[in-house]
Amino acid sequence: MPNAFSKRKLFPPIPGLSIAAAAAASGVPAASLAAPDRGRARIARARQYAVYLHHVALGASLSACARQFRRDRATMRHACAVIENLRDAPRFDVAAARMERAVAAQRDMVLALLADCEGAPQ
Repeated sequence: MPNAFSKRKLFPPIPGLSIAAAAAASGVPAASLAAPDRGRARIARARQYAVYLHHVALGASLSACARQFRRDRATMRHACAVIENLRDAPRFDVAAARMERAVAAQRDMVLALLADCEGAPQ
């Protein structure tokens, strides 16, 4: 049975996937989640959700999240804690669980397509 480390190695996070999913779910432009400033509360919350998805659904370490979002590791830890607290609300918890599964499935599909392309004759 693969441990968390080997799972991360087999299924690497795809840059931008968590940002696209969180932006779509939150109704904010994806580019605003990658902006260097905090932005309005709605944008900051969407970014926290993207960080959470990157860490939980895609298996990225907090250090990898910090590199992806160009912020420090403590900010990533805080973002995940905020979303975990929101998951105490049953409706949000159901939606977050669905989004986690969808993002992980999207990652798996993209990686499978890439693997097929690598093995395809040129």
